[in-house]
Amino acid sequence: MEDNLSTRKLEILKHTIEDYITDAQPITSGGVHEKHLSDISPATLRNELNALEAMGYLKQLHTSGGRVPTQKAYRLYVNELMNQADFDANSLAIVEEMFSVKTASLEEIVANIAKTISKATNYPAVVVLNGLDKLMIQNVKIIPVLGARAVVLITTNTGIINNTIEISETINEQVCLDASSFLTHHFKGRTIADMILNIKNFEREISEELKDYKKIFHVLSTCLTELSSYNRAKFASEGQIKLLNNPEYKNVDEAKKVLNILEDEKELKNIFKESDKTSGIHFTIGKENKNENLEDCGVITANYTVNGNNIASIGIIGPQRMNYSKVAGVLRYIVGELNAIRQLPSGENKNNKE
Repeated sequence: MEDNLSTRKLEILKHTIEDYITDAQPITSGGVHEKHLSDISPATLRNELNALEAMGYLKQLHTSGGRVPTQKAYRLYVNELMNQADFDANSLAIVEEMFSVKTASLEEIVANIAKTISKATNYPAVVVLNGLDKLMIQNVKIIPVLGARAVVLITTNTGIINNTIEISETINEQVCLDASSFLTHHFKGRTIADMILNIKNFEREISEELKDYKKIFHVLSTCLTELSSYNRAKFASEGQIKLLNNPEYKNVDEAKKVLNILEDEKELKNIFKESDKTSGIHFTIGKENKNENLEDCGVITANYTVNGNNIASIGIIGPQRMNYSKVAGVLRYIVGELNAIRQLPSGENKNNKE
């Protein structure tokens, strides 16, 4: 710990931070005495608050007003004082509702995660899916549809990648079925990146008699390369309007600073890049955020990894006064549920597991 804070000072600071997170009302010695530490006189508490202010953990917004926590206080709180959040019943129900719906599409998963986290935390949420090439293949299906097109369904350890490709009118259902079996046999248990790399070799080696296979493999290779490109990372953001529920953003200009970032994929990529290699929950508070428009904000991110590879990043952006404990609890639960689903046999729904 940077400062030699007594047990009493730490207790007072924890109460002041949590009270301010809850009601956004400046802290007074009388309030701490009444709510939490009635065995300590208001005069003593006033002296302790003065000391915490001198040490940089509290500040006064007005000379005669109460105090509010500083960035330094929030950092100490998330590092040492914050309790592991007990997931409240309402938030748990919201999250479990999402996982009870068997949705396979990765795009749906990303959108649902953003919506669920925003609903559970009451803050704006962003999810970026950026590691498609690292996903593990379980099954490949190529299904011909009308108009010389086919739907490609690649079941992975996280969800299904689906896309439509253009094929020759001469390619019939049996060719698609045979190509599907061939690809599943050769690439089951391997990554999308392996498939992209090796499908080109298969394409070169296939004889002229099997030119329809060659056409399918060529189109599929191009399709997968485009899908797995980082520049085409899939973003989903939800709950931007919830930012306005916080008193810090009653000023429209202050709200616009953050809302503009939530709509800017380039800036969001930069935010996630800071925590790309971080396991667990990552907090950046106040001026720790490199974007000056987030200097009064808290940003909490978590990574969903498979075999050490970052598949998706999940982030919450809110006021510096955000409920760090609750948000961290939601993110831990979401990542844990995603890992649980990934470990189930292909096609098995977690909620149907005995």
